[in-house]
Amino acid sequence: MKIAMVTVHKANNYGAILQAYALQQTLLNFGEVEIVDYENEYLTRTLDTVRFSFSFHGLLGTGKDLFRVVPRSQLVRKFKKFISEHYLMTKPYTQKELLENKLFGFDYYVIGSDQVWNSVCINEKSKLDPVYFLAFAPEGAKKISYASSVGGYLFSGQERVSVKKYLDSFLAVSVREKNTQKYLGNITVNEVEHVLDPTLLLEKSQWRKLVKPPVSDEPYLLLYTVPKVPLVRAAVDFFSKKFGLRVIAIDQGLLAGARVDELIRDAGPEEFLALFLGAKFIITDSFHGVCFSVNLERPFVALSPGEHANRVESLLSLVGLSDRFAAKSFDYERL
Repeated sequence: MKIAMVTVHKANNYGAILQAYALQQTLLNFGEVEIVDYENEYLTRTLDTVRFSFSFHGLLGTGKDLFRVVPRSQLVRKFKKFISEHYLMTKPYTQKELLENKLFGFDYYVIGSDQVWNSVCINEKSKLDPVYFLAFAPEGAKKISYASSVGGYLFSGQERVSVKKYLDSFLAVSVREKNTQKYLGNITVNEVEHVLDPTLLLEKSQWRKLVKPPVSDEPYLLLYTVPKVPLVRAAVDFFSKKFGLRVIAIDQGLLAGARVDELIRDAGPEEFLALFLGAKFIITDSFHGVCFSVNLERPFVALSPGEHANRVESLLSLVGLSDRFAAKSFDYERL
């Protein structure tokens, strides 16, 4: 059986890179798998050492990249190396090539996890991308969604019409958030299932195989924050004092969002895993930060990322760890 898999597979994002790897590894249990190498420029340019854009925010980003060019170049090299060594991919295709020529020769077409149906995340104009709805698959093809996410995006009236048309043609639809299950269930005729993120489909031993030697000989508390919610600073101070641990942060930015002892800006995917695996305690406001804390069996607290908390709360509810969620200081001080 031959499976074509589409997901966010080329992006400067630990969660995206590792969920793509995990889903491919899982699907390999059922047959031959190739990731469709969709050249989504909006995402792939996040792997440019220095990103250039003539918008105001783009120019700010360019300046930031130039200021941290050494660690960023090292990080980009590690990400590209991981993709080259661990992905099984088709030749590159543009959106136009996929939609015009179709991609024949596969028994199943799978759209994978991550926020593939959140238009704000996957293209510059915040429009639905038909590739992520498998619109390029041949007529009558067997199409499946596994753990796809809308995030907090709400479809417009016309978008709902398009989404219904796309999803009604699927053989099976599953998502990774409980509220998304209900939301899409009111759009498509298909039953929508709530499932685990692909990173949780691999066992701890499988992730361990990718891990390089420990990055620190000293016990440490790990901070991995993406939105850098205000609660982070107080939580780091509280837990570092409570456990008497030095603090290491994974963060590509110029600042970690809290007082830390070591800031690692150039961690590749394997080093990311190693840092999680070796941590004595983890503080995170990231969905995939929570996924790896759970899967690698590390003590953690999941700080609410605010309006995007549905993903984290849904996951913790699914695995019976809702008590690890903290929306205010009182919630984590009892841990």
